[in-house]
Amino acid sequence: MSEDDAATPSFEESFAAAEQAAFRFLVDEHGFELAERQVARGDAQRGVIGRVRYRAQASPQDAARAVELTLAPLQLQLDLQLSKATRGTCAIEELHALEGKGPFPGREHGLYDAMHNPAELAAEFHRLAGVLRACGARFFEDDGYLWDDLAARRVHRAADEEIRRTLALSQELFRAKEWQRLVELLKPIESRLGTRASARLAYAKRKVRER
Repeated sequence: MSEDDAATPSFEESFAAAEQAAFRFLVDEHGFELAERQVARGDAQRGVIGRVRYRAQASPQDAARAVELTLAPLQLQLDLQLSKATRGTCAIEELHALEGKGPFPGREHGLYDAMHNPAELAAEFHRLAGVLRACGARFFEDDGYLWDDLAARRVHRAADEEIRRTLALSQELFRAKEWQRLVELLKPIESRLGTRASARLAYAKRKVRER
């Protein structure tokens, strides 16, 4: 082994050092404890996977909360998940969408390159830790309504996605001159339609009446 090889930390060492530096505040400021840290080597397709989990200590209720970081460079996966027993999990992106301001900070480095570069790996972990610091007050305070708000936002987003799919289909029906089907599709959501979709529905209604 060369001196350069000996001086270069392994991925296991880089992962541990980077996550400790980024997420030590969970222990120092919020009473969490390290529950698990592991680096596993999967098959050639999955590659190496690093995972660390911190959990709240003190009361049994607090012990149900956890923060888990997962890195799978070959799968281009870097996830930070929050959880509370009986309430499920929440991605850091969801928390930011609910509690944060501005766009979610994007990656600064490629994950495969970061796997071989301790400084880049640390920067990516600090990026996610910074979002958690900025948006995590309600999670750290164990605010039960946080999970209700997250659930409500998911329902709202699912409804919005359904509306978008419906509007896309209405455009196809309009081009195909399927007036009756278009009316049946848009009538139930008429009160939520914008100007263009409302005009599309009105035109289809008129065509149906002209038959």
